[in-house]
Amino acid sequence: QRNLSEGNKIITKGNNMKNTFSMICFLILYGCTNQLEIDKIKVDQAFNKTNLPFAVLGASVDKNDPVFYSYGDSNPDAIFEIASMTKAITSTAVMQLVEKGKIDLDSPIEEYLPEINQIKILNKDLSKSERNTPITMRHLLTHTSGFVYFFNSLRVMEDLGISPGGWPQPEIPPQGEYDWGFNGPQPRQIFEAGERWHYGTSLGIAGRVVEKVSGVDLDTYFKENIFEPLGMDRSGYNLSQSIRNDLMPMSMRDASSGALSALPSMRPIPMKRFYGGGGLLSTPNDYTRFLQCLVNGGVLDGVRILSKNSVESFFSNQLPEGMTLKHPLVEAFNRPFDSPQRTVFDEKDTHSYAWTIESNPSERGKRPQGVGAWSGIYNTYYTVDKDRRVVVVAFMQLLPFNDGDAYELYREFEDLVYDSLIK
Repeated sequence: QRNLSEGNKIITKGNNMKNTFSMICFLILYGCTNQLEIDKIKVDQAFNKTNLPFAVLGASVDKNDPVFYSYGDSNPDAIFEIASMTKAITSTAVMQLVEKGKIDLDSPIEEYLPEINQIKILNKDLSKSERNTPITMRHLLTHTSGFVYFFNSLRVMEDLGISPGGWPQPEIPPQGEYDWGFNGPQPRQIFEAGERWHYGTSLGIAGRVVEKVSGVDLDTYFKENIFEPLGMDRSGYNLSQSIRNDLMPMSMRDASSGALSALPSMRPIPMKRFYGGGGLLSTPNDYTRFLQCLVNGGVLDGVRILSKNSVESFFSNQLPEGMTLKHPLVEAFNRPFDSPQRTVFDEKDTHSYAWTIESNPSERGKRPQGVGAWSGIYNTYYTVDKDRRVVVVAFMQLLPFNDGDAYELYREFEDLVYDSLIK
């Protein structure tokens, strides 16, 4: 069964002189590039090529209402586990506190969170040593802190006693040691801050700094400073049962047959500790509003949540000169560069304070260089283009990450969005 619903088209309401004059000024300033005319038949064809049970694809330009295409039993207000798409929200919270003078990007994290000093560098032989370079918020936001995930570090796997593909149990720290509460292993640092880019738990640590500095937990901070101001009333770590009833089901793809099977949600209910690197629930509609706010300079519907300067740091490379993204241990869920289906991983890209920055001059498709993008492990994806004020989202719910059907559907839809911009 396949159901399709198309969201609101971009419509100018009202026919009085004021609205007419405003539209004339808008067209003079921005031309016609702020209109979307997406080929709906091609969107349908892109979804129908997959065996995905459902998907929500959405796009917006400027501050106009987004257009959504919903397949299966999904819709733009359905609840999704957005995983690492939480990170951009944590980055926004950090920059809000930077603007208030409560966090300095280049001050040692230990000034806000002395517990960080309990973590030593995990060496190749699994011995531990004191760090020489203080970790700063800049290191955390750019994933250059040395903190990694267990699934992308053989060293951490060995330290945890698991094999590649294994899943560790939550660690109980020794008495007197700070419990980071990440619903998994305690964070590991495997190199000195600033040496290289390595995706990991940095934003979880940044979230703990937000809690320490603000005096409230992340769930409360996000609600009061981001979700409620933007009208994102179906987003949070702990949502009411009536809203959680709209949670979309999770699937797992069999590596050999490609078949999908049901996968129970692994999130604790209620969630008691909040991880800044993941764990949020949200909807395509809500998250698109958040991204619209950022591509429009930090303001939406008269509500500003971030300054233009802070937003600019999200859309520009913040890595040291010459450093790019090097993705370790992706062989199990990557595809060759010349595969028919594109892949998330690109070692030519760079990173801002919130997401990756497209930097590959040979990137396949219509995505321009300088555009931001990120994702969640359950195959949720987004693109943010500040220059053209474009947002693209794609929401699915399945493992493993970087699923061929899911990622290529997202990128084909992204191509159609860029094709649709009226020149």
